[in-house]
Amino acid sequence: MKPAEAKIIDLIEKEEIIQKKPDTVRKKSFLHKAGYVYDTKVIDPQGNIYVLWMSIAATFVLYNTWVIPLRGSFPYQTLENRATWMFFDYLADLIYIIDIVLIQPRIMFLEDGFWMTDFQFTRHNYMRKSRFKLDLLSILPLDILYVIFGPEAILLRLPRLLKMHTFWDFFNLVDKLIASPHIIRITRTLLYMMYLIHLNACAYYAFSAWEGIGSNNFVYNGEGNAYIKCFYFATKTATSIGKNPKPTQELEYLFMTFSWLMGVFVFALLIGQIRDIIATATRNQTEYRKLVDETLEYMRRLNLPQDMQRRVQLWFNYTWETQHTLDENTIMDCLPHKMKTDIAINVHIQILSKVSLFADCDEALLRELVLQLKSVIYLPDDFICKRGDVGKEMYIVQSGKVHVLGKGENEVLATLSEGSVFGEISLLGIAGMNRRTADVRSHGYSNLFVLSKADLNAALIQYPEAQVVIPTYSYSAKLT
Repeated sequence: MKPAEAKIIDLIEKEEIIQKKPDTVRKKSFLHKAGYVYDTKVIDPQGNIYVLWMSIAATFVLYNTWVIPLRGSFPYQTLENRATWMFFDYLADLIYIIDIVLIQPRIMFLEDGFWMTDFQFTRHNYMRKSRFKLDLLSILPLDILYVIFGPEAILLRLPRLLKMHTFWDFFNLVDKLIASPHIIRITRTLLYMMYLIHLNACAYYAFSAWEGIGSNNFVYNGEGNAYIKCFYFATKTATSIGKNPKPTQELEYLFMTFSWLMGVFVFALLIGQIRDIIATATRNQTEYRKLVDETLEYMRRLNLPQDMQRRVQLWFNYTWETQHTLDENTIMDCLPHKMKTDIAINVHIQILSKVSLFADCDEALLRELVLQLKSVIYLPDDFICKRGDVGKEMYIVQSGKVHVLGKGENEVLATLSEGSVFGEISLLGIAGMNRRTADVRSHGYSNLFVLSKADLNAALIQYPEAQVVIPTYSYSAKLT
């Protein structure tokens, strides 16, 4: 028996014992249980509450990550603003403690395919991870050494940087949940780049202070805003843009060498990541443009009429604008069959529910047919089928309108709109009705679902009751 199951059985047995006790004992037990529920409430790791909390925690992690090197090198902490800095420092410490004590021990997790929602298990799962040890180290109270070194010894707070994994976890979480993860990835990469330049700016000022502000042409001269001037120097060094001050001694040469190597790292890694992210985000559009160019170039080589080339290009443009893909059926090929069916049902169920042909069919048959539907877009005045053709497909109007024509091209017998079905008669094997009986032309842009005769017959074999319902409906529709 699994630990979770044993825990549930134990709770049920305790509840049965409580029901047999006097009312006074039951009231005490109820209060105890209420406190137990409060103490052991777990948190969904993908819920809105957890995302909101992680954004707060990540913000204060960033605060420590940026401010500790800044205050450790630049003289920005003074007697006048010391209280302000310490307020934000200890507010960040409070957020760290809340995260360690109240939030992380309650995060649900998967084990053997089941969500573990028992507080004892979620707490144990957190405490056995290395991140728990890092979290404990990150709140080491080295601040008590301020008594000896004073609050200006801000580097005593360096262990707070050990909680940087919270920042990474937040970005990974948002990356999975938002609709445009590429923006998040670019933002994270830019933050990395800016932080490396920030560290180099802090190092440059600390090096200048060590050698003496304005002592030579290489170090910071003490004019203007110290951080802005040093950040500008670090940016030029990292990007190798602009003329930097020339080193005058060995330590300065070493400093510049290290800074240039960091700049190479910035360009090689971070800029390369941005390139890959943008390439991934625009991959589908790039492939679409390549296919359009190849198709049009092929048609030009064959000297096809300009009107035909224009209609092909118009089809490409409209299909991409409405679907952002040229074949939506290939998008979900990697998913399991059951999941693909569920998605297709949710997407197309409103259209299928309007189709009278399938109104009395088993729902299981609809689930079989929904994956066989092929979406096809027709341009204005495109002929979908013509009178006398052998029917091999039936059509369901997903959007737009189509005209059923008489003997003349301008004679409109009927206008079919969303949910209408046509062409089904020739698919059902009714004697003498395997040919199209009218021309059907698209009126404006129209998007149709196409179901082939082979796919329909394959599905009907498994559902013999539908073989009676569908032909009956179709034959009666033909008579009317």
